[in-house]
Amino acid sequence: MTQKKSKKELRILRKLTKQKKQKNKNARLSSSVVIENKIIRSHHKPDIIKHPRSADPENYKKYYFSWCLNQADIIGRWTWGEPRQWSDNEYSDAIRPHMNSHNNDSWNNVESKTYNGKGGYRKSLNKYQPLCSLVKEAQRRWWGIDLISQFEELFRLRLGSSKRIWGVRIQHHFYMIWYERHHRIYPIK
Repeated sequence: MTQKKSKKELRILRKLTKQKKQKNKNARLSSSVVIENKIIRSHHKPDIIKHPRSADPENYKKYYFSWCLNQADIIGRWTWGEPRQWSDNEYSDAIRPHMNSHNNDSWNNVESKTYNGKGGYRKSLNKYQPLCSLVKEAQRRWWGIDLISQFEELFRLRLGSSKRIWGVRIQHHFYMIWYERHHRIYPIK
């Protein structure tokens, strides 16, 4: 003879049945869902060649930020006395940590970061900069760099009040060119 189940046992049985139904429903729905805004991590470095505009020029924003030093211009000094080569301490304490802090950000996030500027206005932390807006020495130096000189727009990453990292974005990858300590490549007015 079967025993009659208590109210507690019946409640637990209903709860388990409901959870099983929900799990089956979720499995059916998840198999038909397509996620379009997924951020992509790519370990491929694009070639340093200028490509014609694609049908979807904003496509790179779906990728994670990646970077390298392959094209860095580190020979010599600027006329204002600043060496182009960074020290080991600058690299390990400022450059690498800052660049790696963007590794889990999409390009969309990197481009849209802001900070509190003068007067309480939000300003872009990282931005594109036309080559013609830089000091003449930086422009001449840029034109002398093989492969990179074909690009007329640089991307600048801000590291505090006066330090900057300059480079070029090719597709989803950032090629670092210069590390600037005193905000002289693009002086503020």
